[in-house]
Amino acid sequence: MKYYFFAFLLFTISTNVKSQESETEKTIASLKQKIATSQKAEKLQWMDSLSNVIAFDTPFEDDSLVKATSQFAISLDSFNIAIHHTANQIYYLTNIKGTPEEAKKLYLSTRKYLPRVTLAEAKCKFYYDAGNTYFYLRDFSTALQLYDSIQYLSSQTKTGKYLGLSKMAKGQVYTDMGDFGKASLELQDAIRYYQTNKDTLGLVGARNSLVILYSKNRFFKEAKQERDQLIAISLKQEDYNSLPALYYNAAADQRKTKDIKARIRYLNQALEATYKSKYKEYYEPIMLSGLVLAYSEADSLSKAQEFLKIIEANKEKNTTGPYRTYYLEAIKAVELLKKNYANAIQYGEEYLSLMKEGKQYEEIEFGEYFLYQAYETIGNQSKAFQHYKAYNNLKDSIGDSQKVRVLSYYQTLYETEKRDLTIKAQETNIALLDEKNKVKNQWLLFGGMGFLSLFGFVWVLRSRNFAKRRQKLQENFTQDILKTQENERARIASELHDSVGQKLLMIKNSLVSKETEDKNEIDLVGETIKEVREMSHNLHPFQFEKLGLITSLKNMVETFQKNSNVFYSEDIEIQDGLITKENEIYVFRMLQEAMTNVEKHSQATACSLTSKETKNYLVFTLKDNGKGFKADSIKTNEGLGMKTLKERAQYIGATLDIESVPEKGSSVTIKIPKK
Repeated sequence: MKYYFFAFLLFTISTNVKSQESETEKTIASLKQKIATSQKAEKLQWMDSLSNVIAFDTPFEDDSLVKATSQFAISLDSFNIAIHHTANQIYYLTNIKGTPEEAKKLYLSTRKYLPRVTLAEAKCKFYYDAGNTYFYLRDFSTALQLYDSIQYLSSQTKTGKYLGLSKMAKGQVYTDMGDFGKASLELQDAIRYYQTNKDTLGLVGARNSLVILYSKNRFFKEAKQERDQLIAISLKQEDYNSLPALYYNAAADQRKTKDIKARIRYLNQALEATYKSKYKEYYEPIMLSGLVLAYSEADSLSKAQEFLKIIEANKEKNTTGPYRTYYLEAIKAVELLKKNYANAIQYGEEYLSLMKEGKQYEEIEFGEYFLYQAYETIGNQSKAFQHYKAYNNLKDSIGDSQKVRVLSYYQTLYETEKRDLTIKAQETNIALLDEKNKVKNQWLLFGGMGFLSLFGFVWVLRSRNFAKRRQKLQENFTQDILKTQENERARIASELHDSVGQKLLMIKNSLVSKETEDKNEIDLVGETIKEVREMSHNLHPFQFEKLGLITSLKNMVETFQKNSNVFYSEDIEIQDGLITKENEIYVFRMLQEAMTNVEKHSQATACSLTSKETKNYLVFTLKDNGKGFKADSIKTNEGLGMKTLKERAQYIGATLDIESVPEKGSSVTIKIPKK
């Protein structure tokens, strides 16, 4: 989550910029004098004004005045002002002081005043800053509820200032949750909102969040393409406030791809843009820490120390609060390069602890690997192996998650395309209706109704043609998704089996040949080889093209039987080659999905797969004796798996029939034409 922090930073710090003008100091002095000589409502008016200056035009280094304003407003029953400044306090505690737990307590103690708040904008600000607090605390459910409250208020009161922010925030929450389908849809909505309202800063923030979504899925090419456009726009408009975040996130991608030169180049560009930005006070410690880390990992100690010296010139600010983790990541790398191993390990352990506390999985992976290197260097093999094992487990887990997310990503593209086509169809129909009305009025004016009938016929014909084109586009899009999924699965399976699997086998053989007394390493490698093979087989059945559909199905039934309490059996006596090779893999996937559903949901004790051949068709039937379900429930509870089954069947021209009776089991029948 660390470098994704910048997507929020563009909006949460936009109200807290250090003023370089003496005019601000004059304003503060004047308002303080007015506060000292006034009482009650007038005094609150001046306190409100001064608190806004403190929160919006200064670094906001102390919230005591804002806190006093909020409390004074409550005493005068001015709850709109009270909630507004309480939101600023919540922001201060979370984003500047780095104490979101304190912010949460403040939110919980003041939300009781919300029913007495009449300004929707004040409520939205309160919900937004509180939502960000819960986001940082990793309480995603509560954060989403608060953002939803903003959207509800906006729809009721037609106030849209925080609508785009809430959509973008929800997209970022879903991104961190790993629900990339919902994340993409929310971010697309935010982008459309900002485009409609011509909000350039909001648009850059929303699109940058979409870039982060791409990066998290390791779609680095798509991320770079989108980010380069944003950088070009920002440079053209001389918008140096957005550039630091864009360059920094580009460097984060290069860290994952291990391109150290490009990473350092992007970080230097980020720092250069930071010094031209009005957010310098906030960006600088993070950019400097990023450069210290990058130069340390590039074995350039002198350059790393050069930037570290700038950070430590203001230690109280640059190494504490929200900047603590950035500093720890940088200093531990420097200490390791300087061979101060005890210090490096101490900083590394603190960094890892903070990352685990925040459940920041990619950063945890980096932290585990660093400690493995440090302990390995000092010869502590036990500790080194412990962290290396944790690193590998986490790396595999993240890798598996990313493979699953690819499917979610493509599914989202499909759903978005369908929605966009629907919107276009509606817009076309509206345009056609407008045109129809114009023609009607013209011919009424001239007394000619005959042409209107002809126009109606043309309109109906055009609508039908559009519907057909839309359906064809959807079908083609679905086909592209299915092909891409299968090709990607085959590629990854091949790499796992032919490259990773073989290297692991060589490592195991090497360990065996050394006759080591500690068998833990051999067992671990053996288990890893087994997991890689299973993963490879699940992604794409090994030698499917050589074995054919029938043998692969028999092997699949045998595999399910070995790893389940359900009794699986098969009666498949037909021959291969009756359907096309391309369709065979889709039939296999459909039956694999159906058997997985039996395993997960049916509570069956037995399941059988049978086949038969008719004159024009092959028919496969999977039956189980599980709990079943009502026939109409499949329509109301259709998940991604069922959608995929139907889409695959439609793609290959097969008929899919699902029957079930509660407590009497279920059956799935696939009827596919012969070639």
